[in-house]
Amino acid sequence: MPASKTSSSGSPERTWLLYDADCGLCKFVVARVLELNHRVHPVALQDPFAAELLPGLTQEERLKSFHMVDATGRVHSAGAGLVELLPLLRRFPRVGDRLYWLVAGNRDRLGRFIPGFARRQADRRIASRTDRQ
Repeated sequence: MPASKTSSSGSPERTWLLYDADCGLCKFVVARVLELNHRVHPVALQDPFAAELLPGLTQEERLKSFHMVDATGRVHSAGAGLVELLPLLRRFPRVGDRLYWLVAGNRDRLGRFIPGFARRQADRRIASRTDRQ
């Protein structure tokens, strides 16, 4: 299955953001991304569709980081995915990589600071944007 469809105008319709659905911090961040970027569509790494989007990776490899799959099917993982989300970091890709792993390595600790209402709001936002059309 292709990573995206192309509209009749030739413009890409979607970019997939693959995230760990068992991670509260991950879901909170994904919900914030969805607020700012309407071309991004979330897919839980635990969803079988994630394996279709990332065919060369095992389940364990998929769960090591988040991934962006762009309209051409190109995969950007971990820090490279962060750079895709925050173009400002393109000038400093190693900063993006370090920042990603710093947050990812502390996601359980950081997730404790997200209040319950924000977690529920994130779940609703992700659910409202989860589609594969």
